[in-house]
Amino acid sequence: MVEFGLKLEDNKVAEWSDRYIDYEKLKSLLKKAKGAAEKLASAEGECDPELVREVRASYVRRASEGRLSRTSSKGSLALSLPQNLSGVALHNMEHEDEAALGEDAAEGGGAEGSEANLGGGGGEEYGFFGEGEGGATGSSEQKGGRSEETVPLVDGNDGQYGSTSGERIDKEGAEREEPLGEEMSVPIKQKDSFSGVKGVVSGVAGYFHKETGEADDASGKERAKLEEMMKATDDCIFDFSTFLYNEIEKVNSFYKEKLSDTTKRVDHLVESAETMGLGRGGNVHGTPDVESGLPVDFKSILMQTPVKEKGSSERKEDIQRKRESDSIKRAIKEYYRTTKLLENYAIINYTGFFKIIKKFNKNFLSNKGKFKEAFEKVVCCEGQEAEALGDRMEMLFAKWFCGRNVLDARVQILPKRGDTLEMDWTQLRLGFHLGMCAILALWVCWDCIWGLVRDGKSSIGARTAFPVFRACGGLLLIHWFWGFSVVMWSRYRINYIFLFDFDPRTVRTPIMIFDDAVSETLVYLVLMLLYYKAGAHDIPEIFAVTPGIFPFILVLYTLKKLLFPWRMRAPLWRSIRDVVSTPLTSPIFFHSFVADWFTSMVKVFQDMLWATCFVLSGDFLLSEDEDQTRHAWEHRFWYKNVVIPLICLAPLWFRFNQSLRRYVDTGKRWPNLANAFKYALSQTVTLFGAFHPLYLYYQDKPSRKESGFGVDLFQVLWMGLFVSSSLYSYFWDVYMDWGLGRPKMKFLGPRLMYPKRMHYYGVIFIDLFLRFMWVMTLVPPQSGASFVLPSYLTVITMSLELLRRTLWGLFRLENEHRHSTDNYRKVDFVPLHFSTGHAHQYKQKDSVGWSVLGEVTLVNLGVILVMVVSVVAAQRAAHQNDVV
Repeated sequence: MVEFGLKLEDNKVAEWSDRYIDYEKLKSLLKKAKGAAEKLASAEGECDPELVREVRASYVRRASEGRLSRTSSKGSLALSLPQNLSGVALHNMEHEDEAALGEDAAEGGGAEGSEANLGGGGGEEYGFFGEGEGGATGSSEQKGGRSEETVPLVDGNDGQYGSTSGERIDKEGAEREEPLGEEMSVPIKQKDSFSGVKGVVSGVAGYFHKETGEADDASGKERAKLEEMMKATDDCIFDFSTFLYNEIEKVNSFYKEKLSDTTKRVDHLVESAETMGLGRGGNVHGTPDVESGLPVDFKSILMQTPVKEKGSSERKEDIQRKRESDSIKRAIKEYYRTTKLLENYAIINYTGFFKIIKKFNKNFLSNKGKFKEAFEKVVCCEGQEAEALGDRMEMLFAKWFCGRNVLDARVQILPKRGDTLEMDWTQLRLGFHLGMCAILALWVCWDCIWGLVRDGKSSIGARTAFPVFRACGGLLLIHWFWGFSVVMWSRYRINYIFLFDFDPRTVRTPIMIFDDAVSETLVYLVLMLLYYKAGAHDIPEIFAVTPGIFPFILVLYTLKKLLFPWRMRAPLWRSIRDVVSTPLTSPIFFHSFVADWFTSMVKVFQDMLWATCFVLSGDFLLSEDEDQTRHAWEHRFWYKNVVIPLICLAPLWFRFNQSLRRYVDTGKRWPNLANAFKYALSQTVTLFGAFHPLYLYYQDKPSRKESGFGVDLFQVLWMGLFVSSSLYSYFWDVYMDWGLGRPKMKFLGPRLMYPKRMHYYGVIFIDLFLRFMWVMTLVPPQSGASFVLPSYLTVITMSLELLRRTLWGLFRLENEHRHSTDNYRKVDFVPLHFSTGHAHQYKQKDSVGWSVLGEVTLVNLGVILVMVVSVVAAQRAAHQNDVV
């Protein structure tokens, strides 16, 4: 999982960068506090447990009696030491130690003096991040029948709490207690009465061995060292808490300031719009135009074709009103964008505080929950006010410019990413490569069609190494579909980087993805064309090679692209490792997304297995014209009845285990067990087809067929499983994964992020048919079932299933962006995907124009050279024919 600090940098607005939570500083302060607590725990582990209990009790009692507190710089924080973190790293100590500590503290500090002690268990009087019962810092309180003064935790002279020796911080009051180095302490006024006893004790002590004095000195040093380390731990925790509260105040202040300013601007805009008459009986006036959202009169003015002849004064008035209307539209769009950025600001800061407090609670269990009241519903009000202001502007925009259609208003009010992209050299290179791909694709298709017309059979689809091209083509198609998905998610501001926990430094832009896909497609088409030409003996003998060499090169090239550059590919392979190791690892959202994609890649995996055996067996070196048994491994038991069924079952098994692991992690039966049942049902369909369904036993027995008992039974069983699995999966897609199908919302969902309702209805309708085709892909090839598709149609079903999964992913991420459907995130907020202008580390320098022009020039020269050679060769061949 990527560090939150990278996500924070990726979602920062450049102009507001100094107003965000200083997450790294909070982490460093927390790390420092954790280190101090660990040192304290280590030191206490090396000391005598009895001495540790005495020192802790004495330390807590002094703090309880002196009410040693520290106050933040803004005076809004009162911290009481008895609830401090001097023992926070010791939560794993023995329970009897804690019990003894509580007893000692109770004896030394009175009935209520140290009720909380180190564990933070009992009362609220000395809450670590709160005020005492009686008042705030610096006040006097009545406690246990006597008055106590709250002394600041940081001493005014040197900024340090207390002292590291046996002396106490209060040296002024004669009635104060002074410690004797043990748990108990005696008032100063009683010292004289004990002088005689102390003299006798001193005389007796002189008779003891001198090692006794050395031991006492060592014990005193250990005591002082422990007290000093407790104080150091408290200081670190105080620094962390003070900085945390200051950061919360900084973030809240900026949020409220920007929200107030934007609200005032919107109110002023509403007054201007009401003055103009926007929203009364349409937009400005006239009938609203459906396409543009403008009144017919305004549209005719823009097109210079007025509806009716008007006087010059009326025409000028209309033009002026149109200008004012456009001004209001631009203003509300700008305010809406600011509001959405402010909502993102609230979400990302809330998430940052949530994570840092979670780290604090994890490391300091005895003070878990101390920040709860100061955090929940406090940090930017969780962005609710900004969201409400955004909803208000959507309603206003719908009323003024969209004929009160809120969905259209949401589409128009926030420009899509990519609407204002400027042409650059990278796009020029991409367009050039796309043109080359189009020409090569037409060439390959022509050869396939010409071979089918001339020979009556498929020229490439029937070739022996076609499954290699089908496997690599499936992976290439996934690459193209991924680029399309990134374009759609980015355009409609679905924050896939945040949802997938991607490292922003390794995220590639859609242009980069398509550029890679085009380059791979060029290599793929060239090798496919050469494979066809070599098999058809259209390559001159001097260059003739075994046709299987070209599929072998394609396999090596695909392998290289899957592994390198490793910095870009490593996160994907780590995710695949976690998917395969399920349920040993707890899945995140991206793991479940990858596993779902695996269920749609069954045919691709089968072809990848075939290509692997084709290369490792050395069959690519054999000539396709030789009459010999090839691919003997394809008919072996281990391949046909073991590996192929396992490949069909494995993706479903991975997803099944992920659902069970989510049930174990969350304890929620719904939707985890229901989702697991869906994949179990699909596995049943696969097993039914993998091991020769029993109804095949009756297909060659007319007598039993006529009885109608067996064949009907097993056909009904198969069809029941097939239809049930398809409908169950279809329901889960629409209702659970996409969040659609709600009758109260016209069978759609809330807060749609894509522009047209028809897109949702169309995908819902298409998914029903493609789901049935997906179940057919689960049936292993050569299973003997009569419904298995021919091999030359496999590429079509494979492509349609990959298309269905791409459409599924578009709407699945939209639903996950709106709310955490499966509780993969602790914080149910996702910032919109904006171009914030922040200088991200992952942004790469654009390609230099000269390199693109050089590439274009070289390719053109190469094409011209090939044309010249072809013409010369053709003329020479014609001349030789004339001579003969």
